[in-house]
Amino acid sequence: MAEIFDRLIIRILLAAFICLMIYIYRYLHIIFYPTVKRQVLQITNPSENPADTMHLYSRLIGIAIIFSSITLNESSGFFLSIFHFSVWGLLAITLYLLSLFIIESIVFHHFDYTDEILKNRNLSYGFISMCNALVVAYLTRVVMIEAENSLVILSVLWLYILVITGIAIKFYSLISKLSFNRLMVQKNLSLGFSYGGFIIGAGILIGSCFDQEHYDITIYLIQVLLKTILALLIFPLFKKGLSKIFPIKLTPGQTDLEMQKIGYGI
Repeated sequence: MAEIFDRLIIRILLAAFICLMIYIYRYLHIIFYPTVKRQVLQITNPSENPADTMHLYSRLIGIAIIFSSITLNESSGFFLSIFHFSVWGLLAITLYLLSLFIIESIVFHHFDYTDEILKNRNLSYGFISMCNALVVAYLTRVVMIEAENSLVILSVLWLYILVITGIAIKFYSLISKLSFNRLMVQKNLSLGFSYGGFIIGAGILIGSCFDQEHYDITIYLIQVLLKTILALLIFPLFKKGLSKIFPIKLTPGQTDLEMQKIGYGI
C-alpha cells in the first residue's frame, strides 16, 4: 500500500513539474518572439486564428514527446530521482526551444512570425511551423536517449543533429519544384503539405541513423555520418523511382497553376 502511495505522489509531482515547464515555455516564447508579448499573455481562442493554434500547440505536443525520453530511476532515491528528472527536463526544454529557434530562423529567414501568424493568419506558415516543431522534438528525444545522461555526448550529438537538419532543410529547395517564398506569401497550403511531408520524412531518416551501439563517441559519430550520407544518396533515387511508379501529369501551359494546388503538394 505504501509503495502505491509513493508512486501516486511521484506522478503528482511529475505532472506538476511538466505543467511548470509548459508555463515557463509560455514566457520563454516572449524571449524568442518579443513582439508577441501581448498575444502570448492573452486567453487563446483556437477558432479565431488556426495558424496560431497550430504554431502554439504543436510545441506543447513537442514538449510531451521530449519528456517521454526522460526516465525516473526510483532506485536511486526519491529526492535524487526527482532532482535528476527536473534537471534533465529543464535542459531538454532549453535545447528544444533553442533548436526550434535556429531551425525556424533557417526556414523562415524571409518571414516574420508577427506578420505571418498574427496579422495574415497564414495557414501554410502555421502548418510548416507545426511540422518543424514535431520533427525537432523527435530529434531532441533521440539525442536525449542516445546521450545516456552524459552532458558531453549530449552537446556533441545536439550540435551534429542541428547541422544535419539544417542541411536537410536546404536540400528541400533542390528536389522541390515549388517556389517556397512566393507560395508562402500567397498562403498556399500545397507548400505546407509538400514541405511538411519532406521534413517529417527527413526527420525519421536522421533519427534512425542514431540507432547505433556507441562504445566510443568518435566511432559512433562516424557510423552515424555514414548512415546519414547513405540516406541522402538513396532518398533521391527512391523519389525518382516513386515518381515513375506514380507519374504526375501536369497540363502544358498550366504547370505553375497545377503546382499551386493542394493535391500536388501532397
